[in-house]
Amino acid sequence: MRTRPIKLLSILAILTCLSGSAFGQLIPRKTNTPEYREFTSANGKVIKALLIDKTDDTLTLKLPNGKSATLSYDKLSEADQEYVKKWDKEKELFLGQCKTLTIRELLEIRGYESFKFTIKGNHIFVDGELNGNKSQFMIDTGAHSTILHIESAKAKGCKVGPLDQVINGIGGDAPAANTEVPEIRLGQAFIKDQVLLSADLFKDIPGARKDHDAILGAEFMTRMRAVISYKEGRIFFRPDLLNEEGEAKAVEVPEYRFFKTKDRKTYKGKVAKKNATSVELKIEGNNKPLVLPVSRLTDDDAKYVSAWSPEREIFLRQCGGLAVQDILELRKYQSFEYKRRGNHIFVDGELNKKETRFMIDTGAGSSVLHVDWAKECGCQVGPMDQTVYGIGGKAPAAITQVPSLKMGRALFENRRLLSIDLFKQLGGNREYGAIFGADFMRETDAVITYREKKIFLQPDA
Repeated sequence: MRTRPIKLLSILAILTCLSGSAFGQLIPRKTNTPEYREFTSANGKVIKALLIDKTDDTLTLKLPNGKSATLSYDKLSEADQEYVKKWDKEKELFLGQCKTLTIRELLEIRGYESFKFTIKGNHIFVDGELNGNKSQFMIDTGAHSTILHIESAKAKGCKVGPLDQVINGIGGDAPAANTEVPEIRLGQAFIKDQVLLSADLFKDIPGARKDHDAILGAEFMTRMRAVISYKEGRIFFRPDLLNEEGEAKAVEVPEYRFFKTKDRKTYKGKVAKKNATSVELKIEGNNKPLVLPVSRLTDDDAKYVSAWSPEREIFLRQCGGLAVQDILELRKYQSFEYKRRGNHIFVDGELNKKETRFMIDTGAGSSVLHVDWAKECGCQVGPMDQTVYGIGGKAPAAITQVPSLKMGRALFENRRLLSIDLFKQLGGNREYGAIFGADFMRETDAVITYREKKIFLQPDA
């Protein structure tokens, strides 16, 4: 019997109700609120202003009261002088137009296919297919590998071997089976002819809904060059950005995007022309145009067609060279370059002002601390009279009062989390101090990009 440590596959259910936040709205299309920057004068005085113009010797600032002031560079601190020298008026105007560009618009114009996800108990679910059968998948960045629910694997035509494998979860060991999987597909993104593990994903979980067929783990996210946006409620894939050797390819702005219909058909094309009721698409690799009633498109694609114009198409293509980071930093997001160990991703932060490494885990409905580290950091840890459930069964947990948890400027104060022994089933090796779960990611409108290897948080969300 072989043991395969999947590390923390997910915390599928937690009996204690913890804090959450309402699901965000799409980014507004227009904003009339100017964003003033803090400039420091040579004598240390700080003022808020907009830089609106410059010459070789002077700069012009617009003040919040509407007045303008022109001054020489040497009136500013050295740091602000460098900022002004690098500032480009045309670029600033262009970026100002890009400010309301959604992640979806940016990525779809770059050839990504997007999927709207649903959230249940902070978990992310997307619809796809397992061997041509409609299925639902949970997105779990904390799962090292994709794993199938064994009943679904059998029902949907996968060849399931004997239960002679073992996986480790927070609740202990669980039997698993090598499983031949002909295909897992989400739109145009798919994996074929893989041998994955199957297990009972819902074993011993009280009232388990058995509402998904598999956990799509971090190796799937990496292969598909995934981007996850909590604010927009979407996950994006572009698997062709990985070549046969597994190396990242340069991003190109393709000529076509994906259009989806309400009857689950997908077309890769571009708008040639439209009228009030229909749209003519030029389809990739096909000289014959396709005319579709706008009412047949999904609501999101119908809105895209409604907003489309040749001028907007040109603008979007000009934005195609921007990275996700460029767009999000315009919106005051903070970026963190994550570290990878295996397929897991980690970001450094603080727990009660002590440096702490966090594992980023969309599959964890709530953030969780390692009990020993929580105590060392001065958190008030209660008795181990709570229970968490995951693969391998249940594990004891303790309600823990957390004075502060910080990642960059994102600060979470006076929170009530659970502490468990995260490493009992992994030989006791402490690799990180806590799991940064979906509750905090929703609260900060997180974006995770596997191509750019970054996570973005909006502290003021």
